[in-house]
Amino acid sequence: MDAAKQHGSVWPFTFVTAAVASLLAVPALGDAPGWLRGLAELVTGSPLAPAHAVMLGLALAFVARGARLRRRAAWYGLVVLVVMGLLAVAAGDDALWRLPLLAAALLALWIRRAAFDVRPHPERIRTAIRTGAVLVLSTAVLSVLVGGMSIESVGPGVASGLSGGGGSIEGAAWLPGVLGVIGVVGLLVLVVTLLASDPPPPPGDENERRRVARLVAHPGSDTLAPFALRRDKSYVFSPDGRAAIGYRVLFGIAAAGGDPVGDPGSHAAAINAFLERCRRAGWRPAVLGASAGLLPAWGGLRSIGFGDEVVVRPGEFSLSGRQMRNVRQAVRRTYNAGVTSEIVAERDLTDDLRERLLAVAASSLGGAAERGFSMNLDELLTGYHPGTIVAIAYGADGAPIAFQRYVIAGEGVSLDAMRRSPDGPNGVNERLIVEVVEYAAEHGHGVVSLNFAAFRELLDSDERGVLEKTGYQALHLLDPWIAVESLYLFDKKFRPGYRPRSVVFRSWADIVRLAAALLTLEFGRTRPPHAAGDPVAEPAGHLERP
Repeated sequence: MDAAKQHGSVWPFTFVTAAVASLLAVPALGDAPGWLRGLAELVTGSPLAPAHAVMLGLALAFVARGARLRRRAAWYGLVVLVVMGLLAVAAGDDALWRLPLLAAALLALWIRRAAFDVRPHPERIRTAIRTGAVLVLSTAVLSVLVGGMSIESVGPGVASGLSGGGGSIEGAAWLPGVLGVIGVVGLLVLVVTLLASDPPPPPGDENERRRVARLVAHPGSDTLAPFALRRDKSYVFSPDGRAAIGYRVLFGIAAAGGDPVGDPGSHAAAINAFLERCRRAGWRPAVLGASAGLLPAWGGLRSIGFGDEVVVRPGEFSLSGRQMRNVRQAVRRTYNAGVTSEIVAERDLTDDLRERLLAVAASSLGGAAERGFSMNLDELLTGYHPGTIVAIAYGADGAPIAFQRYVIAGEGVSLDAMRRSPDGPNGVNERLIVEVVEYAAEHGHGVVSLNFAAFRELLDSDERGVLEKTGYQALHLLDPWIAVESLYLFDKKFRPGYRPRSVVFRSWADIVRLAAALLTLEFGRTRPPHAAGDPVAEPAGHLERP
């Protein structure tokens, strides 16, 4: 049960706070109607200087947003504001009509206090304390340096500055206004800090990753499930522990990589746990690579199809027929060139062979760093993922010239890395894929997942409108850098099947931040290789319901 149903709505507090924030900013409007200025003064009690009005209005607007998001810091802020208003009335404010309104507001806040259940992260609290200390210290130092004032003399000056008055202090007539601006800016910084979303969590520890490794092996896990074992992902588990979601937080976006792993019966519970984690942390939830079958489980979130996962079913695959002619010829060229191959588990690689394969990877990428998120594992051939299988091609001289690494999924194997030396013969990648498909058939794997075909429908269409033609031309021109079209044409030769994959997100208002986060995750550098002294547990065994 979510907080709105359990503790009641918070929209009245949001609406009233936003309205007050708008009225606070009225003095900044030079040509505001008289009636609007009158309403503003009902709230403030006296005119504010324009700069102060804008800053205070902005601070209260952030509080209103925090109230909508059920932040406990916003609740404390509203309580402080109401209590200050009551104290002002008690001190002789002639607006006694405010007393019942303020008392009612305080009572309502107390009754609905449980609805504000999102507490600030300890890191944000420490930052706010440090900011407050710096603010007080800088104000005191400035006061002492300008005219030798005592700290006690600053108070009336600040009040005068906030009210737009012309109070002055001997030797520094400008000081009250400056201190007023510093105080309001500091207040804004404190509000923003306390209401900010939580910082990104640390990656899951090795115990969590071992739990996830067992869930990956469940036969109901998706072909993208093994990529949840990346060392840069954090985890949320379903309440029964039978499913989990791996995710990363960047720019306030909590991006899950594909569907939950583990028992399909617990996938919905894992999704709910992830969404609740995002709500409490203030993150915007997103998914990169969600399958079509699980889109309804994401509730009211939006989705955009952005391509397809390329899959080959070993039981249906054959090199015979005219449509497979190009693949047959490519494979035949490698035999004519004296290429040999083998498929081994990563744990069985010798140190010498491992180093030679890593040299192939470095030459294949031209020295660029490994990248990826949703359909790539990390720790390439470091021994950290010993259960992966590696298909290796050797040249006529016996030196390795290409390799592909595959990870074992619940229902099959998924391609992780495909590397070929630039001087290796053409057809080597086709040869290794064909042999992995045959390997999968011999070992009972139902599917081999290959690369991702982004924007496949656009690339595959024969009839394109103006927008589609523009998009296609853009992909074509950018292909030397992003390899979308060339990778699609390569995969198409195998006559594969396709699984639609979608980006799931909260709101169109998040689209710019979402795009920045997802592009950074997919194309940014991965973490440096890990010294493989403590390899992750291999996906093994099936989970059975009790």
